[in-house]
Amino acid sequence: MNARANPGGNAGEDLWFTVLGPLQVRSGDGTPVGLGPYKQRLLLAALVCRANTVLSVDQLIDALWGGDQPRTARKNLQVYVSALRKIVGNRIRHVPYGYTLTVTAEESDLLRFDRLATAGRQAQREGNTAGASALLGEAVRLWRDQPLVDLMGSPFVVRESQRLADRFLAVYEDWAELEVESGRTPGLLDRLGELAARHPFRERLVALHMTAFDQVGGRRQALACFEAHRQFIARELGLDPSPVLRRLYRAILAGEGPAGPHPGRRGGRSKPSQLPRDLRDFIGRAQQAEAAAALLTGGDRCPDLMTVSGPPGIGTTAFAVHVGHRVADHFADGQVFVPLGHADGTPRDWHEVLTELLRSTGLDVTPPREETTALALWRSWIAERQFLFVLDGATSESQVRRLLPGRGPSRTLVTTARRLSGLECAQRLELDEFTPDEALQLLVRVLGEQRFAQQALGDDGRTLHRLRELYGLSPLVVRTLAAKLTVLRHLSLREYAEQLGRLPARLDELAVGDASVHDGYRRFHQGLAPRQQAALGALGALPTPAFDQKVLLAALDGLQDPAERIVEELIEAHVVAVAGNGNGTEDGAENGADEILAHSVSYRMPRLGHRYAAALHRSRAPDGD
Repeated sequence: MNARANPGGNAGEDLWFTVLGPLQVRSGDGTPVGLGPYKQRLLLAALVCRANTVLSVDQLIDALWGGDQPRTARKNLQVYVSALRKIVGNRIRHVPYGYTLTVTAEESDLLRFDRLATAGRQAQREGNTAGASALLGEAVRLWRDQPLVDLMGSPFVVRESQRLADRFLAVYEDWAELEVESGRTPGLLDRLGELAARHPFRERLVALHMTAFDQVGGRRQALACFEAHRQFIARELGLDPSPVLRRLYRAILAGEGPAGPHPGRRGGRSKPSQLPRDLRDFIGRAQQAEAAAALLTGGDRCPDLMTVSGPPGIGTTAFAVHVGHRVADHFADGQVFVPLGHADGTPRDWHEVLTELLRSTGLDVTPPREETTALALWRSWIAERQFLFVLDGATSESQVRRLLPGRGPSRTLVTTARRLSGLECAQRLELDEFTPDEALQLLVRVLGEQRFAQQALGDDGRTLHRLRELYGLSPLVVRTLAAKLTVLRHLSLREYAEQLGRLPARLDELAVGDASVHDGYRRFHQGLAPRQQAALGALGALPTPAFDQKVLLAALDGLQDPAERIVEELIEAHVVAVAGNGNGTEDGAENGADEILAHSVSYRMPRLGHRYAAALHRSRAPDGD
C-alpha cells in the first residue's frame, strides 16, 4: 500500500482509499478507518469512484436515495460531508454546484489501476510485451473482489460496480492473453474458468480458457468449454459462436493449436479499419479536433457519444474521419464507419445498418427482424469490445439511439446536418465556416504555392471576402473553388470571383467532377419535413441572409403551422441560427446590406443556404425561371 500526505487535510495525513472490493479507507500504517453509517459510506463510495471530478448535489442525492429522497436530503448530505471531512480532511472540497474528492494514484486503488492499465497498454503498443505483462499484471492484482461488494443494496453502486467490473475484465483479458502467448498458462486456468463462467457473453475469456487448456494438454477440456459456450448462446440468443471462436475450436479439434486471433486481439487480421482516407490538406479546427480526440480517449469519465453537426458542406464527415484517424490506436478492436443514408440522402433501413454493424464487428449473421430482439443481440455482442463507431449522416435521434452500445468501452462519433438536441448524454460539437485565413491556407495547399503566387490576390484579401459574401466559406465551397481553378488555369482567383459575381445567383456553377454544392443542398432539402421545405422556400424571398425576429416571423406567416414552432425546427436543422454577435449585423458583414434591428433577437442563414432558398423561391414563383 502506498499513501501520500493529505493535501491540506485536517485528519488522517496518510490514507489509502479502496473500492476494488469492499469500500475501505486505511491509515498510513494499514489500520482500517471507521467510515460511519451506510449512507455516509455510500457518499464516500460515490466520491472515490469519481475522484477529482465534481459531482453535483443532485447527483449525490440521487446516489444516496434514488427516487425516494427525503425532504431533508440536502441537509442530510451536508451532515454526511461534514462527518467525512473529519475522516479524510479537506480532500473533500465544495464548489458552488457540488463536491469533489481530491486524491492521487498513490492514495486510490482505482486511480492506481487506471494508471497501470494505461501504461501497460502503451507498452504493448510499443512492442514491449514483457513490460506490458508486468504492468497489467500489477493492475489486475489490485482487484480483491466485486467492486463495492459491501454496498450492493444501492442501485447507484450496482451501476458503478458493473462499470468498474467491465474495466477490470478488459484489462484482465489483455494481461491473460500476454501470459498465454508467453506460455505461462498453468496459474491462469482456475481464474479464467471462474471469470468465463461469471461472464459467459465475453467470448475473449472463453477463447483464452480454451487456449490455456490446450497448452497444458487439456484438449478435451478445451473442447468442452466451446460446447458449453455454444449451448449457452444458442439458448440465450439463438446464435452460433463467432467465426473466430469456431476457427479456434476446429484448430484444437485437429490438434493444430490456436488458429488466428482471439476475439478482440490487438493487431489481428480481422480487426476492421474502415475509416475513409484522411485529408492530408485538412485545414483549421485544430482546437476542436484536439478536444474531440481527448474526449473520445478520456476513459469512462468522458461521454461515450459525440455528435458533430453543421449545415451542408461544413465538413462534418471530413472532421469526424480526421479525428477518428487521430484516435484509432486507442480502440483495440478497430474502427467501423457506417453511412446512415443512401446516396440520394434518404435514410437506410435500421435492419440493413445493424446487419452491416454486426458483420463489421465480426458476427456474420442476419439479425432478427423484430427490433427489440435484434438490438438485444447487438448490445450483447458489442458490450465486451472496444470499437470506434463513426455513424455518418444521421437524420434523427431515433436513428442513432437504437444503434448505441448499451455499455462497454466503445465510443460513437455521429455526423449530422441537424443538432439532434433530443439525443441524451451526448457531447455536442458544431462546426462553422472557414475564416478567410483558413480558406486561403486551403487554396494554397490545393493549388500549390507557385501557382497561387502567380495568381496573388494583390488586394489585401478582398477577393476572399467577396467570395464569402457570394457563397460563404464552407469547406465544400472552398474545395470546389480550388478544384475549379485547377481546371480553369487561365483564371486567377480574383478573376474567377468577378466572373461568379456577374452570373445569376445559382449554385450550379459550384460543381466540378462529382462534387456539386447544389446536389448536396438538394439532398438536404429532400430530407426536411414538408413544412420545413416550405419554410426554406419562404426564406428565399428575404433579400439578405441576416434578419430580425419580426422579419423572420413575417416571412413564415403564410404557412399552415405556427411560425414560432417552425423557427425552432429550422434552428434544429441548421437552416437558421441565432446570430451570435449581438451588434445587429451578421458576422463578417462588410457593409449595411445585412443590417438588422439592434436590441432584438436576430437570425442568420448560411449564405449557401440562403442562395439555395432564393433559387427555390424563384422556381416556385409564377414567373420563376
